[in-house]
Amino acid sequence: MASSLRVSASPSNFLATSQLPPPYRACVRPIEHLKPLAISKMRLETHHRGFRTLLRVCTPPDRMTAVMAIVEDEDGTAVLLQLYHQPAESLGSASHILKPGDILLLKEPYFKRALDGSYGVRVDHPCDIVTLSATDELVPQKWRDTLPRPPKRSSHALRMEGNEAVQREKWSEANLLYSTAIEAADTDEDRRLAYLNRALTNLRLGRAEKALDDTRLGRDESSPSEKSLYREVRALYQLGRYADCLETLQVLLARYPDSTIGKTEQARVEARLGEQRRGEYSFGAMYQQARSTPPLIDAATYSAPAEIRESPGRGRGLFTTGPVKAGQLLLCEKAFAYVFAEEEQGEPLTILMNMHTKRAFMGGQARLLPQLVQKLLHDPEALRLYSDLYSGGGANRPIVEVDGCHVVDSFLVNDIMALNCFGAPRISRGLLARQGRLIESDVKESGHSTTGIWLLASRINHSCTGNCRRSFIGDMLIVRATRDLEAGTELHFGYRPFDPMESYQDVQKGLSNRRFVCDCQICAVRKITPRETVETRKRLMGTLKTILRNRSRSGLRKADDLLAKIEKSYTAIDPSSPKLCLWDPYFVLGFDLIRDAKPKQGIRMIAKGFEALGFKMTATAPDSGTEPPKLEVEEWGINIEYCSLAFMNLFMAYKAVYPPMSDVARSYAKVAYCIEVGEGETFDAEYRGFLGAEV
Repeated sequence: MASSLRVSASPSNFLATSQLPPPYRACVRPIEHLKPLAISKMRLETHHRGFRTLLRVCTPPDRMTAVMAIVEDEDGTAVLLQLYHQPAESLGSASHILKPGDILLLKEPYFKRALDGSYGVRVDHPCDIVTLSATDELVPQKWRDTLPRPPKRSSHALRMEGNEAVQREKWSEANLLYSTAIEAADTDEDRRLAYLNRALTNLRLGRAEKALDDTRLGRDESSPSEKSLYREVRALYQLGRYADCLETLQVLLARYPDSTIGKTEQARVEARLGEQRRGEYSFGAMYQQARSTPPLIDAATYSAPAEIRESPGRGRGLFTTGPVKAGQLLLCEKAFAYVFAEEEQGEPLTILMNMHTKRAFMGGQARLLPQLVQKLLHDPEALRLYSDLYSGGGANRPIVEVDGCHVVDSFLVNDIMALNCFGAPRISRGLLARQGRLIESDVKESGHSTTGIWLLASRINHSCTGNCRRSFIGDMLIVRATRDLEAGTELHFGYRPFDPMESYQDVQKGLSNRRFVCDCQICAVRKITPRETVETRKRLMGTLKTILRNRSRSGLRKADDLLAKIEKSYTAIDPSSPKLCLWDPYFVLGFDLIRDAKPKQGIRMIAKGFEALGFKMTATAPDSGTEPPKLEVEEWGINIEYCSLAFMNLFMAYKAVYPPMSDVARSYAKVAYCIEVGEGETFDAEYRGFLGAEV
């Protein structure tokens, strides 16, 4: 059942919990194949397959996580009805979803006991509930006789009412009024105008496919109006069909050359095509847009360097279409669905509890599920694309249309969401490490409550090492290569936070909800590393942290000994494997040495930190020999958020001892920065303190 707890008078402290019952399938039978069933004949905790129940709404609705009202059947038996996964209140008010007197047909009703001992009818699949018109032959005569008989209104009058609802931003209400206006139309002109108006409401409700259909039904082919062409442009734009959008815009401007809005839109569409075809983005403009809440970015998806292919033993994956260099843009993807939940001002804190899996989700993921269900209900192409994602095993179910509605199984939607969604910050740049003192903190990075689905990025399979990295600017997910890759290479990145102290068992347990086992190089080494070795590393690292915090001369000598012991614990098992515990202390020591005017020692220490991350590189300082200093990365390793900072410390060190090499360090720093935050435009501004007068 839906339940709530108000912990203070503030709306932002309103706690709403929703429990998902054990999964059950949506009805796939047409209405005529279902038998009538009275409430008195229902059994608790039962899905009444093959039956249907007519209900009449008796009370005004209430909304918590479900939209609820008291309903009665033909016998007058009353019960609580709970409708889950309905549109958000801002899109469709509860009073519009359920109104006293509404007549509903419920397919294969689920009669359920609530935690408080009460009982009711629960609807988890919105496609299982149908609102009937007063004239429907299934409505009993005794209910028809009690229904109010509103005066017959003209299509024009209904459109005017719809326009008033639009002024109040009541999009669902306006949508229904325009639909009624279409049915009431006596002339082609009235019908076309109602279709065009409904197209606007469908756009505002996020139903671009339906909006596109409406614009075409509302167009006079012999003389299309500017409004009809513009609405079609907006629908195509919202669908991401920018080439078709530009073509329609050209028709609009040819017919209406003075159209200001057409010229403005053309510039936007051409910018989107540049992004979509060539990956040409203005990241500065994206950051500007990301300041808004929610941070929805007006940008197109670019994916030319990657394609979906079969991945042996892993289903499908994303592969490079050609050779790429470290730092190269592989994917910049607009979210398929997205909930911003970092600053839930005025929003209740939502918790989704899955009683079948015994897992709970808070914030964004709990709010993402109803958004997804509603999106898929109204967009068959979106349903096809989403249903093709990994759902946890076995072939996904075929898409079925029944009684004019596509069947959307909310439990399958939830399974796919849980296995494919990503948490995201507002911008990854905001998380960039600047001080290089991670050694001082034992606090692990927390997950992000903002959540989204990115269809292409969801195809990238997991590896703890990874060969690419994701970052975010608002609802745009950016993927860049973390090393040089050949054509046809499968892309991988980590699905969970990086923790160098975890055992093999810890890592696999953390991935168990994704229903696979990681077999990357790091996990292979973890698997053969004795638990005693892991515990010894933890003990040595604890001592090392204490020493590095104190920064005494005698302590630093002890630090060298501890580092050697930790390094030996890795080389004894696999000399070629990354030494994940060591990058942090080596970087910290290197940064400190450079700040203490010991650049040569700092260079050596930072190089060791990179080697601990799996980099193969040469970083030498001037000495008494004849060989000049050298800085070269032969092979990139694991790119963490400290790599650009480490390269910038090398920049400072070489600037002090061999200035010609500082430009090389800076170029590597910029590549690392691109990988970490997704773009390089802000590099100089971010490292202004290092670059000084060079900026």
